[in-house]
Amino acid sequence: MKILIIDDEESIRYSLGLKLSKIEGVELLMAGTGEEGLEILKREAIKLAIIDIKLPGIDGIEVLKQINQIKIDTVVIMITYMSEVRLAVKAMKMGAYDYYTKPFSLSEIKKSVESVLAFIQKRSEIEVDQSGINGFIGSDESILQIKDTVKRIVNSGINTNILIQGESGSGKEVIAKYIYDSFGSNRPYVALNCAAVPKSLQESILFGYEKGAFTEAREQRIGLLEKANGGILFLDEIGDMDLDLQAKLLRVLENKQFKRVGGTDDIAFEAMVISATNKKIREEITYDHFRLDLYYRLNIIPINVIPLRQRRQDIPLLVSHFIDYYQQKMNTSIIGVTDEAMALLTSYEWLGNVRELKNTIERIMILSDRRYIDVDDLPKDVFFEVGSNTGMDGNLENAEREVIVQSLAKNQYNITKTANDLGISRTTLRNKMEKYRIDKP
Repeated sequence: MKILIIDDEESIRYSLGLKLSKIEGVELLMAGTGEEGLEILKREAIKLAIIDIKLPGIDGIEVLKQINQIKIDTVVIMITYMSEVRLAVKAMKMGAYDYYTKPFSLSEIKKSVESVLAFIQKRSEIEVDQSGINGFIGSDESILQIKDTVKRIVNSGINTNILIQGESGSGKEVIAKYIYDSFGSNRPYVALNCAAVPKSLQESILFGYEKGAFTEAREQRIGLLEKANGGILFLDEIGDMDLDLQAKLLRVLENKQFKRVGGTDDIAFEAMVISATNKKIREEITYDHFRLDLYYRLNIIPINVIPLRQRRQDIPLLVSHFIDYYQQKMNTSIIGVTDEAMALLTSYEWLGNVRELKNTIERIMILSDRRYIDVDDLPKDVFFEVGSNTGMDGNLENAEREVIVQSLAKNQYNITKTANDLGISRTTLRNKMEKYRIDKP
C-alpha cells in the first residue's frame, strides 16, 4: 500500500519514513508542500496520507478539503503542534481518521498506521456497492418533496435540466443516481466531477477530440457529451467549471449539438443534464465566477438539499440502513445501536453530512466486535461536541464520565495527554473532572 507523508520539516519526513518503512508491503512517498502532495494524490493510488496542518502555501486543512472535493479514497491522519489541536479537531470533523501532536511517539504512530492499513484492507474486501449503500433514505418533509419532484420529472418524460444545490456530503450525487434509477436505468449515465479535473482538460474530456487536434491527440477520443446522448449527463461541482467552457456548454444546451475539439462535424446532443454544486451559485455569479445565462439554463428544475443537521429525524433511519448494509457485507457482530450512542449520533452537527455519518458507521463496523454500537465506539469529537450541550440527560452524562475515566486511566492521569486524546482543552477537562467528581487514584 502507498503511504504519502506531507510535511515541510525534512527531519519529520525522514524519521517517519524510516519508522514506517519497516511495515511490510508499504511504499512511501514524500512531499514538502501541500501543492506537491496534491499532485501526488491525483496521480498515485495513495491509501494513507499523513499530513502536517501547518504547511507553506496551502495548509493541511485545505489539502484535506481538496481530497474531499475530488473524492480521493484516501485515509488521512493529521499531525500538528499542541497549540493547533483545535485545527486538528476541525480536521476530524472534515473526515480525518485521527491526529497526533508533535512531538509524537514514532512507535505509537507506527502502531496506528498498522491499524489503519488493516482497516483499509478490510474495507477493500467489502467491495462496497455504492448504489446499495447510498440509497435515498429519509422521511423528512424536504426529502419527501424531492422524491415527489423526481416522480413528476419521470412522469413528464422530458429531458429537462436539473440543478442540485447543497453542502458537501449532503447527498447530491445520490439524488442524481436516484433520478437515473427512477427512469429505469436502461439509458446511459455519465458523470464528470469538475473539481477533480484540471480546467485545461475539462473541454477535451467533455467534448472529445479528433486525432491531431493538439500535440497529445494521437487518436480520436469520444467525449462525455457523446457518451451521455440519450441518457443523463451528471456534472458534479459545476461551480468549478472553467468560464470559457461554461460558454461552450451553454451553446450545447441551446443548440442541442456540438463539435469535438478539432472537429468540423456537428454531433447531436439530446440528454438530461443534472448539475450539482456545494457553492452558493448566486454569489459566484456576483463575483463573475459563474455565468448567469448558464445558471438559468441549468436551473430549470431546482433541487435544494438541506444539511443532515436540519433533518435529524432521518439520522436513526440512515444509521440503521448503514448498519444493515455493512452487516450483510462484512457479516459482523454489530446489529444495532444503544440508546445513549443514538442520542449522541442524533445530536451531533454532522458538518460532513450523510457522507461523514456513513464513514463513521463503516469505521465502527470494521473495528468493533460488539453487538451494539456504544458511546465509546464513537469518534471522540462526536462525543465531546454533544457532551458539552447542557440539555443532555443524565444517561449521557454518565457515559461522558465513563469515557473520561477510561481515557485518564489509559494516560496514567496525565492531564495534558488525556485532554489531547479527547480533543478538549486542559481547562475543559479539569472542569469536567470537577463536575463528575473524578479524582486521581
